[in-house]
Amino acid sequence: MMEIKEAGINFKSIESQREYFEAYGESLKLITVPFEEEYVDTDYGKTYVIKTGSVGNPPLVLLHAASCGSPIWYKNLEALSETHRVYAIDLIGETSGSIMKRKLSDPVDNAAWLNQTLMGLKLKNTSICGLSIGGWNAANFASTFPEKVEKLILISPVQTFAKMYTSYFFKIMKMGFNPTRENVEAYIGWGSTKEAPLPDSIIRQFTLSVMNMNSNASFPRWLGSKQIANLKMPVMVLFGENEFAFDTKKAIKRAMKYVRNSHIEVVPQASHLIPVSRPEYTNSKILSFLRNEDI
Repeated sequence: MMEIKEAGINFKSIESQREYFEAYGESLKLITVPFEEEYVDTDYGKTYVIKTGSVGNPPLVLLHAASCGSPIWYKNLEALSETHRVYAIDLIGETSGSIMKRKLSDPVDNAAWLNQTLMGLKLKNTSICGLSIGGWNAANFASTFPEKVEKLILISPVQTFAKMYTSYFFKIMKMGFNPTRENVEAYIGWGSTKEAPLPDSIIRQFTLSVMNMNSNASFPRWLGSKQIANLKMPVMVLFGENEFAFDTKKAIKRAMKYVRNSHIEVVPQASHLIPVSRPEYTNSKILSFLRNEDI
């Protein structure tokens, strides 16, 4: 991982940041395709970006789930970068590879930060795929700057189509007090479909993220109906059959009501982290959607 000596306010201390970055570097070894790294300057700090695929290919932006960082796409980057120039962006509003200097106070700030990051990458129009809190960020940005999003892919998006269960917050607290592998996997709903164990490096990175997260971290606010209705670009939404964070039936109903140009699907035998749980299936769906093929 790129060396950075600056302390970010998304970490409790520079020491905890260094420890997290070391773990992050181990997780990067899971990526099987050549990649480049870049820091993009914004008003909110430095955004860490992983870039894969040929420069001449159509752009695709990936936004990761909470506390996962961009290495969570390790089973997807190779397939997606065969036909696209992929930009895996680390959310600056939490512990990640990005260095936050100014707190994101509301959804307007979240959209402004991502807009500045895309401008720094010289992306005027792009497709965006977001997972969990990354899905919320993607939807929030797309509703704010619809003209800048060609296609939108939302995977297990939280606080977007259905509000999170109260039990979710108890899982967060349990994990925060005792971030063992068991509690981490319970928090993300892993293992409910007998998935293979997550790599140790991902578990360690996730654990350190939770332990070292500063109170400056941003939490996704509920997106209103006007915001959702402004998603006028083609939208694909994927929910896991074994979703744990919110009511999938309510989410599907709201998505169908407000998003007119959408494809909505429940992925069988998948939990919250669908791209890791069902990578081949997810990659195929994303690429077919981007190519305008039948999905």
